[in-house]
Amino acid sequence: MRVLMFGWEFPPHISGGLGTACYELSRALTRHGVEVIFVVPRALRGAAAGPVRLLSAAEVPLAPPPPRRG
Repeated sequence: MRVLMFGWEFPPHISGGLGTACYELSRALTRHGVEVIFVVPRALRGAAAGPVRLLSAAEVPLAPPPPRRG
């Protein structure tokens, strides 16, 4: 199973409790065999997130918009 999570902070770059909570939730999911991809506004190069795949929002591929009907 894969889980895609979004947040504005993730260790080691955190400013409050949300980053810590997201980290612990992600860690618990990976212990159960879940692949976790976590998207933040800007992931710093070299930031290790352990078993979690950390992506910058700019790295997330977007699907092209559907063709307009008309």
